[in-house]
Amino acid sequence: MVYPVGDNPQGVALADVNGDTRPDLVVTCSYASSVNVLLSQLDGTFAPALSYAIGSFPIRVTLADVNEDGLPDILAALQWNGGIAVMLNSSTAPGAFLPPTILFTQGNPRSLAVGDIDRDGHLDIVGLNLNGGTVGVLLNSAAAPGMFPATATTYATGGNNAVGVALGDVNGDGWLDLVVCGGSTGKIGVLLNQAAPAGTFAPVVSYGSGASYPQDLAVGDVNADGRADIVVAGGNDARVGVLLNSTTTPGVFPAMATTYATGAQAAYSVELGDMNGDRQVDIVTGSYVINSISSTVGVLVNSAAAPGIFPAGFRHFASGGLSAHDVALNDADGDGRLDIATVNYSSSTVAVLRNTGTFLPATPSRRPVEVSLFPNPARTTVTVRLDETAPRQGLQLVLVDATGRTTNHKPVSGTNGELVVELKQQPAGLYLVRVEGPKGYVATQRLVIE
Repeated sequence: MVYPVGDNPQGVALADVNGDTRPDLVVTCSYASSVNVLLSQLDGTFAPALSYAIGSFPIRVTLADVNEDGLPDILAALQWNGGIAVMLNSSTAPGAFLPPTILFTQGNPRSLAVGDIDRDGHLDIVGLNLNGGTVGVLLNSAAAPGMFPATATTYATGGNNAVGVALGDVNGDGWLDLVVCGGSTGKIGVLLNQAAPAGTFAPVVSYGSGASYPQDLAVGDVNADGRADIVVAGGNDARVGVLLNSTTTPGVFPAMATTYATGAQAAYSVELGDMNGDRQVDIVTGSYVINSISSTVGVLVNSAAAPGIFPAGFRHFASGGLSAHDVALNDADGDGRLDIATVNYSSSTVAVLRNTGTFLPATPSRRPVEVSLFPNPARTTVTVRLDETAPRQGLQLVLVDATGRTTNHKPVSGTNGELVVELKQQPAGLYLVRVEGPKGYVATQRLVIE
């Protein structure tokens, strides 16, 4: 399905903003200086866009609950305003948004990421500045969540004209590290979190991206060894680069990425997620080219037998418009499979490509949900409770993050089929709790970790 939005959309996010359990669409429209919100109609389709003024030339967007009221807020990088726009979700009318507050990153940010950098339980913001060769870090207030410093702390990225940034624990020490595109240097930069003082970063270490001007990146475990790897969208080089984390020295990567040709004209965005249900992380890209008549999103399927190898090559799917820019992944129609949302820059539309593959086992449980979660949203622990019809023997609990990566896996045990799961090491976000059992039994429920 394709939906009209404001002029020249570039960023897209897919998450539940109004609390009805289905993800909604949020799109930044650069030349309209607006953000469009399309609420889910609970059947995989979306209502007409509602437009909010957000600031000059918004690019990438993300959704995160920065003020801890249980509702995700909109955060967008404003390339011409020189900051990050934060639009708080309305506590009285969830899914509607308050006027923006601009947080300055000491540059012109084109990309941003959100995560708990200093491990104080509150979500922080980083903005990658297009010029100046810096990334700005804004730590959330522990005393008044949703409040940020007037001036960001900046770190050198090792290159100018940088456009992609991500957070992930690449060295396995429990602290989120920074990974950035080095722009015209063709490099990827890794800034390790120093932990002391909390929320500060070591100098950048650079690695080859396999492209002359990388445009985006994502962090996730693509070879299933428990360590976070880096995947890079190579822009006009029309390929993606994969840098596998070291098995002996976590946080160290090869000097040069292994690259895979997309078969499209370009690769300007990248997301990671399990698209075919084999529990391996696959690669999804947008092939932005101005006024291209062959605008597509590409899916590169991981090898189930040898994770980290991508033997089949990219499959391409029409974006429904011109110049597919960013992509986002989530289950838009509630069938348990990750769908793809993409924005078409030149035709000013957003498209949702519904996944028609097999994600859940062929013999799922009769009812769509047979587990209850208390509390939900949760912070430190969650109790998983099975109902009286569920089997009590041979069950396994699997916790899957938004990229499709399994982050927790353990047998279900305890009185009356209850299990208390520790969440202290899980980053905030949307997860899928899946209970698996004999004869193809599967029961799922969504969990929000704050």
